[in-house]
Amino acid sequence: MAKSYDVIIVGAGMVGALSAILLAKSSLRVALIDKHNGDYTLSVPPAYDARVSAISSQSKALLESANVWQNIPQGRVATYDNIVVWDGLGSGYIDFNAGSAAMPELGDLVENTVLSQQMMVQIQDNQNIDLYFDNALVSHELSENGAEVDLQSGDRLTSQVLIAADGGGSKLRSENDFSTVEWDYGHTAIAATIEIDQPHNNTAWQSFGEEGVLAFLPLPAVDNRHFVSIVWCVPPEEASVLKALSDDAFCRRVHYAINRRFNVLSITRSRQAIPLRQRHAKEYVKSGIALIGDAAHTIHPLAGQGANLGFSDVKALVDVLSKAHKRGENLGSSKVLRRYQRARMLDNVVMAAGMETFKRLFSTQHPFVVQLRNTGMKSFDCNTSLKKKLIARAAGLASFS
Repeated sequence: MAKSYDVIIVGAGMVGALSAILLAKSSLRVALIDKHNGDYTLSVPPAYDARVSAISSQSKALLESANVWQNIPQGRVATYDNIVVWDGLGSGYIDFNAGSAAMPELGDLVENTVLSQQMMVQIQDNQNIDLYFDNALVSHELSENGAEVDLQSGDRLTSQVLIAADGGGSKLRSENDFSTVEWDYGHTAIAATIEIDQPHNNTAWQSFGEEGVLAFLPLPAVDNRHFVSIVWCVPPEEASVLKALSDDAFCRRVHYAINRRFNVLSITRSRQAIPLRQRHAKEYVKSGIALIGDAAHTIHPLAGQGANLGFSDVKALVDVLSKAHKRGENLGSSKVLRRYQRARMLDNVVMAAGMETFKRLFSTQHPFVVQLRNTGMKSFDCNTSLKKKLIARAAGLASFS
């Protein structure tokens, strides 16, 4: 006999897990399905995990509403109040400062596993959420009346709506014939944690130059030692070279790529290589199903907005479903689900287009383009009003108007 829920979520990553917590807080009955067992082993600082997320003010507020953020140990969070961006092929320079935008900070950096672990604590204590971990979908059927799924464990579940939070390679997206617009960025991201010789001063650094796109993201200090997470986006063939280097040789390359602003002392977490692909579903919803987070869209990591876009999807979908539930509407109807699509698609498309334009602008080394972009960066850095708008936009506090 099938067990009935209001919502079934496939994928218990950060986006799926946060959706489950907030929907359950709205008194909806949730089934959460994942191949993972739900246990997260945290790294021991200073060996921070290589995968970290930049959390905006809006995302932080959402995580607080889920009782997640306030339970993260402060020693695992690094606040940043300054972002410095420069063109490695010229003198163009932009300095984004929280104080100049009348904000206490620009955001926070935290390891993905730390966020996931705290979400699991909230999920396991919630009686409105049933967990189907170490499990997978075998088959599913959708209709205007909802969803029916069969699991590897033999369980059969039904719900009014199925939420696909199963990541960039979403099986549910492909099985339900969602069309996408996608292409390779021609970049692979090398992620690692390194120790540097001086404080990062709560500043995120980003360089564009002949060495690729390199971001330095601040992490908490340990015993007066200083650490950053790096995301280094380079062509795939260069990524293979960087992965094959010895630790000492890799540190020397990072030192050069960051224009010698820091001495790189060591690697504290081994390098990961992540192929980058732009992908955007032409629709986020069909009768009985909604795509969310990376299942709906993936963008270049150069602006650090991937997690924030996913969390904004969560906020919009939870708002739509909780209001529809109170009205007694069918949560899986196209009428209800399209409210979520209308709330999120334009924002995500604009961000994806912006990242593609930015990536193309800074990937060329043509002298004329280099001169133009350096002139533009200098002009932008002097435009306090425009910088305030962009900072507010990135923080999720305002629309870009």
